Amino acid sequence: MLTEKAKLNKALDIFWPLAISWLFMSLDTPIISAVIGRMNNPEICLAAHGGIVVPIALVIEAPIIAMLSASIALCKDWLNYRKMYRFMMTTCAGLTVIHVLISLTPLFSLVVRDLMGTPAELLPYARIGLIIVIPWTWSIGFRRFYQGILIRCGYSKQVTIGSMVRVLSLMIVLVLGYVFKDYVSGALVGAAALSAGVIAEAIYAGVKGIPVAKHFLDHDSKVSIISNTELASFYIPLVITQIINFGWVFIGSAAMNRMITPIASLAVWPIMSGLLNILRSFGNACNEVTMTILLQPGYYRSVRKFTFLVAFGSLLVYALLILTPLKDFWFQTFSALNDELSVLARNALLLIFLIPFTNAFLNFYQAILMLNKKTKGILEGLLAFFGMILAFIGVGIVSQKWPGVYVITAGMNFAILVQTIWLRIKSKRFISQYQSEIV
Repeated sequence: MLTEKAKLNKALDIFWPLAISWLFMSLDTPIISAVIGRMNNPEICLAAHGGIVVPIALVIEAPIIAMLSASIALCKDWLNYRKMYRFMMTTCAGLTVIHVLISLTPLFSLVVRDLMGTPAELLPYARIGLIIVIPWTWSIGFRRFYQGILIRCGYSKQVTIGSMVRVLSLMIVLVLGYVFKDYVSGALVGAAALSAGVIAEAIYAGVKGIPVAKHFLDHDSKVSIISNTELASFYIPLVITQIINFGWVFIGSAAMNRMITPIASLAVWPIMSGLLNILRSFGNACNEVTMTILLQPGYYRSVRKFTFLVAFGSLLVYALLILTPLKDFWFQTFSALNDELSVLARNALLLIFLIPFTNAFLNFYQAILMLNKKTKGILEGLLAFFGMILAFIGVGIVSQKWPGVYVITAGMNFAILVQTIWLRIKSKRFISQYQSEIV
């Protein structure tokens, strides 16, 4: 029987490569924003890239983002792996067609100009950015599918290396773009860096994941192939969840366009969202750790304790940001925001005080529901999150008192608390089962 320390160490062994991978994934936006902030027309290009291109790309990729969790949970043997592979490729193809239509047809004006209410000066920068990130969705779907295989088969460190490959590829493109900044826009360079990064990581995930799948997945398993009905009941709630999860970012950008100082808020938003992603990166890894560890009896208390330690550590990092000159370094020195935008960003940072701690437990409860194939509860929690965000947005648009970035960050702060409480309620009966296991 393992001691409590041994169980925590086992959780840590699974956690740290995934946490580093999440951290590297979260660096994309800050690094790109820092380079764009040092190129021509920084406010316009930041607003176009972080406020238009990325939110739209996120919404389009939303149905495929759950492929990592689906791969971990459903690729039990070779035949199920092959079925999930076909499903992944078909879904990626369909979503890429949607991206092409929005980027290259009159749908662009309908979605970006009319639906989002984007200021006219941002439109040409947004269009070129959307065209360049067309490979985004397929690359991410392919990457996450094989990341799930690697994690399931005990090769999570390869996920971390893949993230490093992505960041390195992204930085190479950014350096080249900065060198030729007199000839290309920051929005174009940012989009090219995003595409290069995800394509490189997808290639790496495939190179490492395909041999692992062939070698470690049972080719002679008697486990039945998951039916289309079972796949739909598992995956559709996750798809809807991710559409809402990323859809609110799209709606948030549209809402900022309808509040005071829209371009300033859109320019600050990628800086803030990048910092938020960093603060949430370690908590996000609690999802995969919980899903992996709880497959073994007697680990619930250890995983819960580990989740608390991660949550507390994330809160300490946030405290260092707001209480030390780190925030000035991040917003002014690193991100190159001017004085006006820097003040906007520092004030917005104060409004997310609940998120660093709460996010770890959100992922903990979400993993419990996913392990027990109760993804409907995850969807319900996100609907609660979405409802709270919409309430804040409604007040912000009607009152016209606050910059949009304040409204969105404050709304996120309380919405994630409501979401976590709901997931805790829905996972309560499964927690009782885990607590009763013999340890």
